[in-house]
Amino acid sequence: MPYTVILTSVGVEMAADTIMRLRNSTAHRVRVIAVDRRGDVIARHFADAFACVDSWDPQTFAHAVADLARVHDADMVIPLVDGDVLALAPHAALFSGMGCTLACNRAETVEILANKLHAYELFTRVGLPVPDWRAADSRDHLVTAVEQMFGLYGEVVVKPASAQSSRGVSVIRNAIHGAQEYLGSREVHMDYDTFMTRFVDVYDSLFPVVVMKRLREPVHDIDVLAWEGEAKRVVPRRRRNTALPNEGHEIVDSPILRDLGRDVAKKLGLSWLVDCDVMFDETGAPCLLEVNPRPSLSAVVSMAAGVPLLDDMLSLAQGVAVAPGPAAAAALVVPYRTMATSNT
Repeated sequence: MPYTVILTSVGVEMAADTIMRLRNSTAHRVRVIAVDRRGDVIARHFADAFACVDSWDPQTFAHAVADLARVHDADMVIPLVDGDVLALAPHAALFSGMGCTLACNRAETVEILANKLHAYELFTRVGLPVPDWRAADSRDHLVTAVEQMFGLYGEVVVKPASAQSSRGVSVIRNAIHGAQEYLGSREVHMDYDTFMTRFVDVYDSLFPVVVMKRLREPVHDIDVLAWEGEAKRVVPRRRRNTALPNEGHEIVDSPILRDLGRDVAKKLGLSWLVDCDVMFDETGAPCLLEVNPRPSLSAVVSMAAGVPLLDDMLSLAQGVAVAPGPAAAAALVVPYRTMATSNT
């Protein structure tokens, strides 16, 4: 019998690649049921079956996915975006009651990690490295925090606690004049006066926010496959384009980042495949930007480099031990566009 996996939100980038890697697994015989809120996503053509779940209500969405798991006799559900993790995690017992594993961490942990303010508080409490930061829950607090941090460091980042994909992120630095979008992302860079006169009002509807010291580019991702707090696979990779993580990565041989990935798994008690975003400070020390409570959309980079993250995750879920593997070899992994034929 095939091992049936439901993947949610397959309209995201790289989902088709993820589906193909599951279906082409040499370790498991996998059947993939793809789910998205839109019916016209390309990734649907690579799955064994597709279902459109168009509800944005978390409760309705969770029960609709549970109904699909029941209909397809699914063995596992893997949510690919934060919103789906937040919607599904409180219903883990519903899935386990029908013999289906929900591949995400405890609901309390997920809620903390999805909120940057709560996550930074937790990281600080358990001794994980974070940049110097302040919390602001009003315009006055925001102005004061930006003034203090800019005076200390000369460059400051402001980000909403709950935003995703660089939404609402302002980088304040006087190396530029005015405001400009950063490398095609949602992140906006500006000088101090521009922020105070034109952008501070934007955050009136986005509080609470985090005000933090700006770190040095590029961003590094760490794919961490963990089981009950023990890291089974840790793959550090450097983004070719800091703002656009799906434009390719370099797999890096970094004991410092591998140790950080292990510490994250242990100190947060994590299981499953998660993604850490990291940057370095001026001393060369790594700092956590966030821990995403789900697989990175670009985790296929590590798999393309030969690390069987999904195969190992399915093995762990079935009670099969995963032997320690060597560190991933240094490699450059780049995306390219191709075509495929579908009969659906």
